[in-house]
Amino acid sequence: MMRTFPRPRRPLPAMAAAVIALLLVGAPARAQESWDAVYLGGAKIGHMHTFVEKVSDPKTGKDYRRVRLDVEMRLKRREDESLVKLMYGTIETLDGQVLRLDTRTDSGGKQDIRVHGDVDVARQRMRLMINNGGRMQEDTIPWTPDVRGPYGAEQSMARQPMKEHERRELKIYIPELNKVCDITLEAHSVEPILLGDGSKRPLLRVDQITRFKGKHLDQYDSRVFVDSEGQILKSEQDVMGGMVYYRTNKEAALAPAGPYQFDTVLESVVKVPRKITDPERTRHVLYRIKLEKSEPGQVFPADSRQSIRPDKEDPNSAVLDVQTVGPVDGQPAAGDVEPQYLKANAIINSDDVRVRTLAQRVTRGMLDPWKKASAINAWVHQNIRDKNFKIAFASAADVARNLSGDCTEHSVLAAAMCRAVGVPSRVVVGLVYVDDLGGFGYHMWVEVFANNRWIAIDPSYNQTTVDAVHIKLSESSLDGVTPFEAFLPLITVVNRLQIEPVEIR
Repeated sequence: MMRTFPRPRRPLPAMAAAVIALLLVGAPARAQESWDAVYLGGAKIGHMHTFVEKVSDPKTGKDYRRVRLDVEMRLKRREDESLVKLMYGTIETLDGQVLRLDTRTDSGGKQDIRVHGDVDVARQRMRLMINNGGRMQEDTIPWTPDVRGPYGAEQSMARQPMKEHERRELKIYIPELNKVCDITLEAHSVEPILLGDGSKRPLLRVDQITRFKGKHLDQYDSRVFVDSEGQILKSEQDVMGGMVYYRTNKEAALAPAGPYQFDTVLESVVKVPRKITDPERTRHVLYRIKLEKSEPGQVFPADSRQSIRPDKEDPNSAVLDVQTVGPVDGQPAAGDVEPQYLKANAIINSDDVRVRTLAQRVTRGMLDPWKKASAINAWVHQNIRDKNFKIAFASAADVARNLSGDCTEHSVLAAAMCRAVGVPSRVVVGLVYVDDLGGFGYHMWVEVFANNRWIAIDPSYNQTTVDAVHIKLSESSLDGVTPFEAFLPLITVVNRLQIEPVEIR
């Protein structure tokens, strides 16, 4: 099997997109103007700047409030570093009702990903648009007057500080889910809290608990510590070694990071007690898995490649069976493929001129969908020669011009080229075994619909017969206004998952 780079070098980039999704959830807003330092795994990775100003409608003279939050972070990823910038903005009434929302993400591609929309107050709905390099998509979600923006919990506490043991219920829009979630704020007691400057202050601990349609979304939970005026001075999330935000001054927030840097690749590896020799030739593996706080059957999907058998005595444990499936193995799919797997979108922009031209050139004279997908898989592997971790997440159009990136860039380009020549495709987020790290890292690959079934391919490794050390967590067309949602399962399992290979063939 041909490879132009060794397995340990470039298979672990998907975590950067998960961190972006996490920041879309976790960044706490502040009142008026403030600065915060952002830490991940004990290392400073960036800063956050929040400011609130009053604005007036020149036609009506009515006053509103504009809230803006800017986040900038640098993520170390092996030898490389990714710079990610996020911007949130809302226009609100003075009592906090959201009228306009605007979110922009710069993850290293040529174009920002922008999601924005206006509330139709009369119809109680929000019409959201995603714009990435001119490609537009839209969605409409219910939006009642009591819905608040991504910083609604923090604004609620600033307007009316919580008391010890108080409980408060809110409805908050979470951008990367494109959903309005139920937020419970549970105040505990005042306790001495260590802050970023080394000092301690008596602060009230408030737990923020997130649910959607009754389901607890624990990856969004956080602890915030507020002063007597309801201002957050520290915020914590139990993910990836701990994400912490400290209130500070501008100079400290903008100060460069110290000598210790948290490597999002190395620190997210799931170590295993047993080495898997010759992983690319494994065809069948039984894994014993344990997932803290969650049932594996609710996280790991079952498909033609993998199945899961829960442990009857331990709901957090299961046996995962993963095997290689070829292009004619298994039962054909029932029904037609959904249109979302064939149409262009803001990330998999298969209608881009460059993407379409490349796909047609690579598959010239081919009629069979599997042959087209195989040819595209090999071409992407061979022609993305600048394999690096500098770009956190780019669109297929960007990749087609730069031919640079890691597994996310390999995958979105291969998926887009397949769609451009009529082959349905979707991306897969999961884990892959990495020799020299002794465990599993987070990875992205592709599934194509050919021979009336979904078949896994991996352009990062030039595999059209994907080995049994690829473990799937989710699949996505990357359609809609929330492209980072596909990476949220990574947040669920990182630093909570144990994997033990018990039978390897």
